[in-house]
Amino acid sequence: MYKFSLSRIILRKLNPKELNKSPNNIFVISNYRFYGKYNILSKKLGIWFSEQRLQVTKACIKQFQLITSQRVRRSFKLFNIYTKLRQEIGSKEFLKLWKKKLENNTKEFLFSSIAVTIFNWDHERITDNELYSYASEIEVIHMLRDSSVVCEKCHLRLVIDQKQNDVKYCTCHGSKTPFASVNDDCEWKPFIEREDMLIWRKEEPNSGGLYAYKVFGKFSDVSAEEFLQVQVDVDYRKEWDPTAKELSIIDTDPMSISAKDDRTDVVYWEMIWPRLFSNRDYVYQRRWVVDEEKGIVVIVSKVIDHPSVPKRPDTYRVQSYWSYMVIKPCTKFNEPGIEFGLTYFDDPGVNIPSAVTAWVAMSGLPDFLIRMRHAAKDYKNYIFKKNINSPIAEKEKEEQVITIDDKNINKNITEEFDTTQSSREQEILTIKNDKLIDVDKPSIKINSIIDEKINNNSDNDDNNDKEKDEYLDEQIEKENGYLRYFFLTRLFA
Repeated sequence: MYKFSLSRIILRKLNPKELNKSPNNIFVISNYRFYGKYNILSKKLGIWFSEQRLQVTKACIKQFQLITSQRVRRSFKLFNIYTKLRQEIGSKEFLKLWKKKLENNTKEFLFSSIAVTIFNWDHERITDNELYSYASEIEVIHMLRDSSVVCEKCHLRLVIDQKQNDVKYCTCHGSKTPFASVNDDCEWKPFIEREDMLIWRKEEPNSGGLYAYKVFGKFSDVSAEEFLQVQVDVDYRKEWDPTAKELSIIDTDPMSISAKDDRTDVVYWEMIWPRLFSNRDYVYQRRWVVDEEKGIVVIVSKVIDHPSVPKRPDTYRVQSYWSYMVIKPCTKFNEPGIEFGLTYFDDPGVNIPSAVTAWVAMSGLPDFLIRMRHAAKDYKNYIFKKNINSPIAEKEKEEQVITIDDKNINKNITEEFDTTQSSREQEILTIKNDKLIDVDKPSIKINSIIDEKINNNSDNDDNNDKEKDEYLDEQIEKENGYLRYFFLTRLFA
């Protein structure tokens, strides 16, 4: 449409008569005549270009250089802009990654980078209500034992996995072994029975088939104080537990530092695992209380995050662990005879079949409890050896040895002087014509000088006796002062 209108305007200016004669062929005729005239114009332009080609070429080259320089300048500007943008984007990406890492490991990364230890004890502390909620654990275990492993008819024990000595079992079933039945209403199922120990277990919800364990033990050869120290003494734990590679207290509740029977600590524990697995480490808060009025000891532990011990790349940090123990003495805290209840759950982070888990628990858990019992029996010996080998005790030993040696030296010196005096006094008395001279324990050197002087003058007449006596008195008094100085030097050397 626009092309037709334009052609028509051009034809009117060129030849308006042709437009009136053949209006139907306006477009064809007009294009023919237009191209004809344009052909003449193109020839004229060709002649002009041939005449002005140098100027045209120079103008084109100049224009080309101008355009090229502009394009190059624009390219450099774009390159600089993109470089700056890339740097900004890179820095933004770095900040995003750093922020993401902080979000994943907020406490550990932040506090380890700035080396600041902040732990809110008011918020993280195990409360009294939580602690004393387990005070009746022994009574609960007694009820569980009566309902799960005791016959309702004869009130004797039922077999869990194997019979133990010194235990009277049920005989209501004749020759058939009376195994403990599993009650579906009870969550805790009988699991293992060993000497003086009963163990139950239950499947922990949302744990992938893992079990929590409840242990009841009654030891007649262990006191409550010793058994408590076995649980809370981290240095002694490294002595009797071969699986404890590292065990230390990293923080203590300020409110419990001065308390005697109530203490709260944050403990770091690295546990040795087989070579195919990484070692497991725990960071948990532990609070224990000795309540003499109720006659119990309560120990509660649970996993917690602490900024002083961030995660390590060579170990697996256990995130789900809790336990509570109640110790009850049969008579007094310092006398043998206790019963205790221990309930705990641990998620090591390994997908192991339930059969393997059960086998490990049946072999490892009783052995651990047996080692704990022997450790409690040997705790007094450990404390005795520790006190003997302590630096204070070693210093006292050295002081005692030095004192004894000084006494022996002084005694030998005194005996030597006494012997010398007893052997020489008689000679002096004879020479002095029964005149007693107090020489105050003279030395061998003095006596030799006296003998030499006496022998040289033994043949003189009586006129020289007076000179002998004066000379003797002078030498004794002179050498006596040297003797006192020598004796004090030996005494305080």
